Amino acid sequence: MMSSRTRPGLLLLGARVPFLLGGLLLLGSVVDCADATSGVDLSNLPWDELRASLNDVTALIETGPEDYLEQCYPVFPLPDVDRSHYDLLDQPAGVCMNQLLCGFKGCNPFANYTDLTILEKWVKFLGDLGPNNFTIVKDVSNPSYNVPNYVLFPKVLADVHAAVAFAKEHGIELSVKNSGHSYTGASTKADTLHLNMNHYRRYASEENSKALVECIADEVTDNDDDTTLADQPCRVALARKKDAFLRVGGGENWDKVYRAVKEYNEAWNATNGGGYKHLIVGGAAGTVSPMGWTFQGGLSGTTNGRTHGFGVDQVLQLEMVLPLGHHVRFGPSEWTEAEGFRYPRTTKVTGVCNSEPSKDESEWVWGPCTEDIDFDGLWFAQNGGGGGSYGIVTSIYLQLHEYLPLKTFTFGSGALVPEAGGKCNLGWDEVFSAPLGDAVWSFVIDYFHNPSIFNVTEETSDLCAAPAFLRLSVGVCCYGDGADAMLSSWKVFLESKKEDLIEKGVNSTSIETAASCVDDAVLSWNDYAETVMDRSGGPHTGKSTSMPIPSYTSTTEYAANILLPREWMLENKEYLASQLNAVSYNDGVPVIEAPAIYLAFGGGGATAHDQANSLSAAHRGAGGMIFQGLHTLDEDFWAKTVPAMYPQVTGGSSFPAFVGSNHVGPNTRGPLKDDWTKPCSLDMTEEERDAKCVSLQEVIWGTETLARLEILKTAVDPHGMLSCHGCVQTKKMESTTTSTVPSTTTSTVPSTTTSTV
Repeated sequence: MMSSRTRPGLLLLGARVPFLLGGLLLLGSVVDCADATSGVDLSNLPWDELRASLNDVTALIETGPEDYLEQCYPVFPLPDVDRSHYDLLDQPAGVCMNQLLCGFKGCNPFANYTDLTILEKWVKFLGDLGPNNFTIVKDVSNPSYNVPNYVLFPKVLADVHAAVAFAKEHGIELSVKNSGHSYTGASTKADTLHLNMNHYRRYASEENSKALVECIADEVTDNDDDTTLADQPCRVALARKKDAFLRVGGGENWDKVYRAVKEYNEAWNATNGGGYKHLIVGGAAGTVSPMGWTFQGGLSGTTNGRTHGFGVDQVLQLEMVLPLGHHVRFGPSEWTEAEGFRYPRTTKVTGVCNSEPSKDESEWVWGPCTEDIDFDGLWFAQNGGGGGSYGIVTSIYLQLHEYLPLKTFTFGSGALVPEAGGKCNLGWDEVFSAPLGDAVWSFVIDYFHNPSIFNVTEETSDLCAAPAFLRLSVGVCCYGDGADAMLSSWKVFLESKKEDLIEKGVNSTSIETAASCVDDAVLSWNDYAETVMDRSGGPHTGKSTSMPIPSYTSTTEYAANILLPREWMLENKEYLASQLNAVSYNDGVPVIEAPAIYLAFGGGGATAHDQANSLSAAHRGAGGMIFQGLHTLDEDFWAKTVPAMYPQVTGGSSFPAFVGSNHVGPNTRGPLKDDWTKPCSLDMTEEERDAKCVSLQEVIWGTETLARLEILKTAVDPHGMLSCHGCVQTKKMESTTTSTVPSTTTSTVPSTTTSTV
């Protein structure tokens, strides 16, 4: 049931999404481009030759749907408390996905039912082939299975390099996975050689690790003298006023990274006193990969991302193996100060190649590449253009920030009601779909995006952020003095609104309770790792809690991640507040209509970056991201809401980005290609939707940026070796003979404005 308080011309954002069975939602698919494996019988390839070239001959195994069913499926029916992604990560075949059905093409076990519409497939799944009768899932002959034929667990660079060389020689595709959290199923693919990176060298978390480096200006070489780029991460960090970085291996997850930083901080405190030293910006889920998280953008509502920027903004240097076979190291080498931005603007990216990739790391030889590689373009593409498209990342160098202590608390209308998980003792009728609850969300919007009305600076407001774990509430993570400032402002806000709320029928005692009771829920921590540590006494005790827990379908199978422009949120504050507080009743039973909102945007997200990445302007300019049911993307949405948010849609020739890449689902599409005011109907088949509607990639990056990314992708992967679901694809061209990108795509700003490092 929809709320009756819908603003004219604007879509009800809080329309209900059918969340069932741990995230069970509508099924669908994403179309891939040219298949590099077409006509290649993988069973006839000389796999023993590849095996003989590996560091460990047992690291290459043959796999199939039988492994997925036997090793992955048993985890999903378990009770929530027993269902852990760690158990999927540890399976010997290395083929498990966090969402069961994402082991099928486009997260869709009905992919071969080409005559059915999206809605018909959803109804069919809930009906005769529903979750209690997974006949089609348990049928290992189902052609929709998207499990790779062979899995390699690389342990060293030589293994990755050998796999790329083998794939290049035999014209086959590679698929790559660290954690398997892709909501579009991008990290698995049938008829591929799959690289499961979980056994790769763990630079950050290995014993006696030297991966955390303190940058001392007097010890850093000049740019011209650093032919191997060994000191390049420190030069960039120091230019950004950071004093350390952490090197993370291509197979590590956030749990390992957070524990590595914590271990360093505790050792520092024991030796020097005075508490912790460093903070790293990362994801909320310990089981998620820093690689996929970062290159999709990297939303950080838990680790001070509104101060320090998104995931892509933390990268100082990358090491990758490109589909053409090069092992490269690259990062910014020249930049200029940029007014209004917290980090300098990158004006040149420099890279080198390792001429001895088959040797131990101590024997690598870095120097000029033998072919022309557009490192400016590759930096742009990799940072924000999605993971799994441009190469296999073997390590990433992430900047560290000055440490601040953490406080957490639940805030929102739900925080006022015990039955909704809150600490305050107010009733449903007092709060939900009522003036007091609306006031809570109005305050949240203002505090995050217009803090000056509370005499709070933007920098102080940015110390607080929140991921989208809940509806009706958000779990706020505040650093330093952020919590005190936010809760003090909340009291001032309520006092200023007290008379108006009383006139609207709110009891004065309820107002006083709402002003003070949240204080009792504030918790203090040394760092984020402590807040999510598993203390159950079970097999994963001491690690970051597994979240999201494994679910049957993609978490956003039936929802789109709509980026809400900051200015639009402020202009439509009352309307949006009412939707975030929306509750209806069915025979007296409350039904939550409110959507979840991700509040990791604004502030540093808009200004703490190098202006040389491919994260969309919509992402940078957003104030929040809301998860909206696909069935609500109707004609009103496309004809009224989207133009109100993104005016360039009206009369423009290029479709703008408006969807967030992190957590994007497989069924998200834009409007009809020939009429942007008309929806992409769920009553069409997948083939019809892909032919007639603006693509998933285009709504994430926009027409112009996607076109540039496709050129860059084609330059480094001309044969489509890496072709994952929902990713940027290689373009079919008449001739692609080199890895050089046209010069019109390579420069970030005119060289006359640069300063050499």
